[in-house]
Amino acid sequence: MDELTIKVPAPFAGVSDLGFTARYPTQEPYTPPADVPLVIEGPPDPMRKLLERLRMLRSGNARSGYLWTDPVMLSDEVVVMAFRDRSLEGATLADGHVRAGEYIANWVRPVVFPFLEDCARVAGLRLAELIEIRVQASQRQIAELHLRLEQIVQPNGQDVLWSP
Repeated sequence: MDELTIKVPAPFAGVSDLGFTARYPTQEPYTPPADVPLVIEGPPDPMRKLLERLRMLRSGNARSGYLWTDPVMLSDEVVVMAFRDRSLEGATLADGHVRAGEYIANWVRPVVFPFLEDCARVAGLRLAELIEIRVQASQRQIAELHLRLEQIVQPNGQDVLWSP
């Protein structure tokens, strides 16, 4: 698989200049899934609040087939973290279709969706009502989507990130 980039420019309610990019690295076929880094950028005040909430994702759902690495603040305007597939960790043949389903979901479903779901459900962050998603490969745009919140997650979180 060639490198793929998914940009989500303004997913959080109350702050239009905070967004993130997921970068799927180039990967050879039939190799274990690589971590998918997320680079989150925005103004300093909402980024500080967001960093605290992103730490909640680390302990989110212990039974899911993925986890989030600890968020790291590179500057007052940039935080990085990664999606890690763990669907096959400790798996046995007895786990069968349950683990296989998680593995397939992690390969097929773009990480922006579990990230947004976890931001609303686990971290309690309020998402924008309309979320734009841009997909690029090899510096060329493949798709641009505009999804309503209810197409991604329900219920929405309550806490608003906003910049003065």
